[in-house]
Amino acid sequence: MSTWVGVGSSKHSDSYQAGRAAAAGAMAQMGLTTADLVLAFGSVRFDQEALLRGIRSVTKEASLIGCSTAGEITADGPAKRSVVVMTIQSDRLTAITGVGPRLDTTPRKAGEEVAWMAARAKTAEPHVFLMFPDGVSGNVAEAIRGVQMMLGTSFPIVGGAAGDDFLFQRTHQYHQQTVYSNTLVGALLAGPITVGIGARHGWRPLGKPRFVTRSLANVVHELDGRPAVHVYEDYFGKGTEELRRESLARTTIIYPLGMPIPGEEEYLLRNVLKVSPQGGLIYAGEVPEGSAVRLMMGSKERALEAARLAAERAMVSLGTKRPRLALVFSSASRARLFGREAGDEIRCIREVVGLQTPIAGFYSYGEIAPRSSEQYLGQTHYHNETLVVMTVAE
Repeated sequence: MSTWVGVGSSKHSDSYQAGRAAAAGAMAQMGLTTADLVLAFGSVRFDQEALLRGIRSVTKEASLIGCSTAGEITADGPAKRSVVVMTIQSDRLTAITGVGPRLDTTPRKAGEEVAWMAARAKTAEPHVFLMFPDGVSGNVAEAIRGVQMMLGTSFPIVGGAAGDDFLFQRTHQYHQQTVYSNTLVGALLAGPITVGIGARHGWRPLGKPRFVTRSLANVVHELDGRPAVHVYEDYFGKGTEELRRESLARTTIIYPLGMPIPGEEEYLLRNVLKVSPQGGLIYAGEVPEGSAVRLMMGSKERALEAARLAAERAMVSLGTKRPRLALVFSSASRARLFGREAGDEIRCIREVVGLQTPIAGFYSYGEIAPRSSEQYLGQTHYHNETLVVMTVAE
């Protein structure tokens, strides 16, 4: 018994041919003509339906999930305007896929629906739920709670929110032969396999704690009874309009908001998308009212060390086993932080998981992973500016 894995990528100008070439490359590397599970991650510069048809022309009826991205990842490093396909054939690993619609209006129900097929199947030895939600609509943290309603509060959920090459307009999710938006797609991975998960960011708290005195979902209206934007005005000595002109979203890549998690070493990060006219801060994830928060500070050096630590954490559960594959979901904000040095993050991961281990993933608008994951303990969270590594061994 064994598991075979292949990864292919393409930047072909024709969407159908790009999908076909990436899938053919993955199958060729795998050395087989059929696959059980296909993971696909592609740029929005492609015609998404044509891209998926190209992939399916090679992978046929294999189960498929994936999404659009803000950049793609393979063992060769980061890429832009490309498509990455991972194919998996295994007599040990079982995948049960699903889709949850209407993420914007009923996120918890969407989470329940995407996990319903997996929960209903009652598969032996379930290990992890892989999930790719829309990254620009809906409360993903609430959708995670919906998945947990089906699979259990401590059941590990891993993935990334779909991107659209930093346009922040519309993302796409792939399930079987269909392209969706405003949904989340997922797959339960089960069977006699071993899964490792690591998630780290490297940011540290800065300054005094502040309290969220008024918020709704991902919009923080007030901190310590003042318009939330004042936290950045106080620190940078600039007015609201000046911060808007300079794009607060760029500034908060280095200085996001952090929420402590009991029992965890690192804070849960939230980065700003924009400032409301009233001085509220619109974040890329929910910030509950009443939370104690801190301004955070990061650097390339700390982010790089965090990448190594995440990969090491993902290897702990494998013991002496060699990983058959690694999935990497890195924040789009981290890609901007590293710039031309983004490849250093992937090289750190490769050094830990093994230079011959097939790697696929993408730059996301939010990351999904439990923090205390060595023994599948701890609740899954929706992260920003974080790197998630998942390994699978036989």
